[in-house]
Amino acid sequence: MKFRSLLFVATAVLSSLSLSAFTYEGIEYAAVTSSTAKVSSGADATGDIVIPETVYDGETAYTVTELAKSCFRDAKIKSIVLPATVTKMGSSACSPRAEEKVGLNERVTTSAMNTFNDCANLTEITLPSTLKNIGMLAFYQCVSLESIDIPEGVTLLESCAFKECASLKSVTLPSTCTKFEDQVFSTCTSLKSITIPEGVVTIPESFCYYCLSLEEINFPSTLTLIKNGAFTNCEALKELNLPGSCATIKKRAFANCNSLTNVVIPEGVVTLESDIFYECISMESVTLSSTVDVLGFGALGCWELLPDNTHRWAFSDIYCKGSVPPHFEYDDYARPEPDFFSLEEFSDDEKTAFYNSITIHVPAEAVDTYKNADIWKNFPNIVADQTGVKGTLAANAATVKCSAGNVTVEGLEQGAVVSVYTADGKELYRTVAADGAASISNLPAGILIVKAGNKASKVLVK
Repeated sequence: MKFRSLLFVATAVLSSLSLSAFTYEGIEYAAVTSSTAKVSSGADATGDIVIPETVYDGETAYTVTELAKSCFRDAKIKSIVLPATVTKMGSSACSPRAEEKVGLNERVTTSAMNTFNDCANLTEITLPSTLKNIGMLAFYQCVSLESIDIPEGVTLLESCAFKECASLKSVTLPSTCTKFEDQVFSTCTSLKSITIPEGVVTIPESFCYYCLSLEEINFPSTLTLIKNGAFTNCEALKELNLPGSCATIKKRAFANCNSLTNVVIPEGVVTLESDIFYECISMESVTLSSTVDVLGFGALGCWELLPDNTHRWAFSDIYCKGSVPPHFEYDDYARPEPDFFSLEEFSDDEKTAFYNSITIHVPAEAVDTYKNADIWKNFPNIVADQTGVKGTLAANAATVKCSAGNVTVEGLEQGAVVSVYTADGKELYRTVAADGAASISNLPAGILIVKAGNKASKVLVK
């Protein structure tokens, strides 16, 4: 009985300490232990705030170790500097309409859920090298944040970590960051490019959904899966350089990417699920590698609804490199009536016109196989040709010169991307034009395809 009484007294003492509150230099604190305290409220704080390492309640000194949940939620402050002793920040700790600059110290390891949620004036933040995780919604709707460097050591970005950061133009992901949850950069409408680190295996759902300005994605060679809607509505994306390691691309991964024109699906990719390129209205051609086996409902549904309620089909050519035709699978994402080219809204005349307008390029030995295969047999124009890259360079746009294993392209816009492919669609080299020209040397002998922007030309390298 005596032991129970002592235990009760000790518990009561600790409880009173944890609830003990005091004010120091205009900021409210609460004791956590006999020697540590947390910022409990700075609701009345204004201007530039510096939290000291040590605060006092009368004669008693406390080391500041954390920020409590929502402690500056309603404050009107411009910046906040935290001491090196702070290791923990509660959710929604910062003011949604105030801070412009925040510096986290080198002992913070985790950014909690909602830490900077809706901090509309936050333009600059320095993240510590000790940081390991960035929590769910940590920077959600930080609409003034233009760039962020995520330090080496961070391994995980949780759901919606940077969602709706509408001014975010650039982000540096460290090599250690190999795990992402859903919607990390969703609706970052100013984001122009992203490099996904080596070691990443899966790109999650809606990872860069509605990133309207996203022009470039650099994929890692370790990638095996792109999940639903990962890059839907990335309207500025002009090229898609997928690694062959990516065996499966799930539903609507690149739907409504309206600047894609000629897409090459590399060797190694097996499954393209429903609506992968749904309503990619600029798609002129697609090359399906010999490993592509499954096409889902509407996987190549690249058409545009016109003002008169008729439809304009984008494709003119489909290149199939496999001797065995890819087969079509109806899955749970489909509309009521299965249509693997998403023609369910087309009139019968439009469907006929669509099938007549597309040329299917296949290996010579497989022409008859495709002509007798389910769905493919609807196309009357199946021919023995599979270069995999469509079009020729416009004469007034650029010129291609080839000599002794070297290719020079002139007449380009500054920054134009120049790629060289083998005749079967494998990319050999990529560079960016400088001063309106690009030179590529030491190319292998044979027929190659030089692609500059959205146009391409065959060259013979001797």
